[in-house]
Amino acid sequence: MYIGEIVNIGNSYFVYVPSVPVKQKVYNISSIQAMNIIDKYDSRIVEIELIPTHEELDEQPEYIAQIIINPL
Repeated sequence: MYIGEIVNIGNSYFVYVPSVPVKQKVYNISSIQAMNIIDKYDSRIVEIELIPTHEELDEQPEYIAQIIINPL
């Protein structure tokens, strides 16, 4: 589990997770999910889990971020 921050560029929302041990530090999330969290909790800080996008283990697998606990 990692701590990330919801950021937006235009109408697109992402979770920025600087502490992950992989090269990718920014993950897409749905704008609806992001706006619900921001509106309900008045926070952009979330706890996430990284999920591999496929089952085969590559040298550098790609991941998606899944929000597992509402904002801290």
